Amino acid sequence: MKVISANRPVFADGKHGVTCYRPFCRYIVSDYEHYYLTGMTRDTQWTTSSFNPYERRPGPGVDLNGKKVCIYRHTAYGDQLMISAVPRYLKSLFPNVTIHLYCDPGIVDMWRNNPFVGGAAVPIPIPFDVARAYDYHIFYEGMLENNGEYDQNNCYDDFFGFFGYKDVPDQFKRPWIQVRPEDYRFVSDEKIDLTGKYMVFHTSPANKNRAYPPDQGVAFVHMFLQHPEFQDWRVILVGRSEHGIKYNLEHPRLINLVDKTKSFRDLIPIMEKAALFVGPDSSVMHLAACFPETVSITLWGLFHPNDRVKYYPNHHYLFRPEMCSCSPCHNHDFTLPLHQCTKSVGWVDGQQYCQVLAATKPADIMDKVEEVML
Repeated sequence: MKVISANRPVFADGKHGVTCYRPFCRYIVSDYEHYYLTGMTRDTQWTTSSFNPYERRPGPGVDLNGKKVCIYRHTAYGDQLMISAVPRYLKSLFPNVTIHLYCDPGIVDMWRNNPFVGGAAVPIPIPFDVARAYDYHIFYEGMLENNGEYDQNNCYDDFFGFFGYKDVPDQFKRPWIQVRPEDYRFVSDEKIDLTGKYMVFHTSPANKNRAYPPDQGVAFVHMFLQHPEFQDWRVILVGRSEHGIKYNLEHPRLINLVDKTKSFRDLIPIMEKAALFVGPDSSVMHLAACFPETVSITLWGLFHPNDRVKYYPNHHYLFRPEMCSCSPCHNHDFTLPLHQCTKSVGWVDGQQYCQVLAATKPADIMDKVEEVML
């Protein structure tokens, strides 16, 4: 993390809005934010130093009751959900600790009414003097998106190990979210019936590399709707078509909400009531894990399931690492690492999806559904 200051106001456009950096104010930013800010404002004079001498992490054996803890995680809904395990566990140990979480302004709503962070998140940037007012800091800079090691740990073990906690009970290694009455506004306005049994299928994660090939996804949904044991079930499709991924499906028992939800929180009641979730490594997968009664079947390619979902209850996965000698490659880029992909079994030049993901066939998913639901 860096300490920065500018000689004039800086307004940085982000995915979820504009962030203002006031002149002559010292802020704490990640290395990536520092790179982005200084690159976009070459006519601005910046001062830069390291926050390392001021960072204080809580360690095991430290009584945090009466102390103030600052947690930082920049953006991404899935990342925020995973990090939610940390304040939840610390509050279970130290009811009187004060925990504040700082994140991108567009993600703040994810934390609304969360009792473990005081009922709300705080939008970045973090002023330097504010950071120094906390007794301890847990700054998750680059921990997920920069870890490409083949022998990496489960992310929750890393989250807690980062500040010395090694024996955290497994039940705390999953996401947690506060469901609010207003979260039901979307399903109410759209008159979406959440009674009875239904499956949620997620069509497209934020990173296309983790997406299940859409033609295979369509085939699976058809299989599910036609299966004699699921004739009283409905299917709800969720996701975005920003990668050109489209599910042109029509069926009396299918509700297509792709591109229709207005915010991530609109998905909360849908996942809360779902009997089954099927989809790739994504934020919706982590949201499903907030509700232990929801059974999840997930589809994996670039990452090993144990990297993320090792401790999730009611979770089952499909993973074919034998289809690529580089699997799992742990690649975080938004384009396929073709220098590795081309080594996979059956690779065809020009294909757009991870071969390991594609190796899980629609019939394989249906078999897994039968195994865990019947």
